[in-house]
Amino acid sequence: MKIAILAVTDGGAGLAAKLSLKLTDRADIYVKSGRGAGLEAHSYDSLSDLVNEIYLLYDGLVFIMATGIAVRVLAPHIGDKRSDPAVVVLDEAGEFAISLLSGHIGGANELARTIGQAIGARPVITTATDVGGLPAADILAVKLGLVIEPFNKLKALNAASANRQKVAFFIDHELTGWKNYYLAAADMGITLVDMDQLRTLDCAAAVVISDKQLSLDKNHIYLRPATLAVGIGCRKGTSSNEIQAALTDVCARLGRSTKSIAIIATVTAKQGEAGLLTVARQLKIQLKIFTNEELQKCIEEHQLAVSDFVQKQIGVGNVCEPAALLAGRTEKFLLRRTICGKITLAVTEVR
Repeated sequence: MKIAILAVTDGGAGLAAKLSLKLTDRADIYVKSGRGAGLEAHSYDSLSDLVNEIYLLYDGLVFIMATGIAVRVLAPHIGDKRSDPAVVVLDEAGEFAISLLSGHIGGANELARTIGQAIGARPVITTATDVGGLPAADILAVKLGLVIEPFNKLKALNAASANRQKVAFFIDHELTGWKNYYLAAADMGITLVDMDQLRTLDCAAAVVISDKQLSLDKNHIYLRPATLAVGIGCRKGTSSNEIQAALTDVCARLGRSTKSIAIIATVTAKQGEAGLLTVARQLKIQLKIFTNEELQKCIEEHQLAVSDFVQKQIGVGNVCEPAALLAGRTEKFLLRRTICGKITLAVTEVR
């Protein structure tokens, strides 16, 4: 975690220096101009201007000052818990470390505890599930590197948990490495139940670890693992909307979620396509580029069909299928070459 520690007084600057030495993560110190003499730190004149400049540059912000000051300068920048940094407020005496913003997903609760251990401060955490010692889906998602879908249902699900309604956690045993999820959840005090019991187990809400699309009549959210590799070939100038629609289409055919796409892959000739670059950025996934030689070798190894037209245009007769196999590091397709308008796609599971 990349951390910035902000102080406004000499006392705060001294505590910032002490804290930075205790943290294992990288910590940059910012001190009000004229304060913290002799301290190795960045200086600033306006706290508002500083926060405007660095708000999204750090994973965590530690404000050593009054909570009200922090709230006022943060207010214009607060957006979404999936993108906001973790924010912790620390008093000058180092007695309290208050988790202020992005407690679970951003990691502010954990950062407050870390600061507490480092300098003997008392972590102040007000998240209902933490206070009640209850399992939280968003914490599990962060720990296991899973994507919450749909995100707008998380609040209702956590409310059910906070109100002591039964929230059950389920695991798809067809997932590669499902035992790793099971053991990691158990370390957090969460028992994962076989997904086959989704419709029979009595619970008010469900958290489901799976890449599959299911039809459920109870309050639920999915935690999506990154399981899919998609090979893509497209015509020049294909838009991001067209590519996004094609990805949605092929995932629907497979009964899988687009949130489980781990990687999209194509050929060198398409590496500058704006549509592909935009989709990779929007989905926050890797765009893997393979050379003609790499694709050709895969075509020959797996005896894949080729197109004379594609061979003439690109220099290799099949893009999406070998790209999917190479990106997924597998020999098995979930979906062979499929045409969606100006786009060809193939899907494999990621090994």
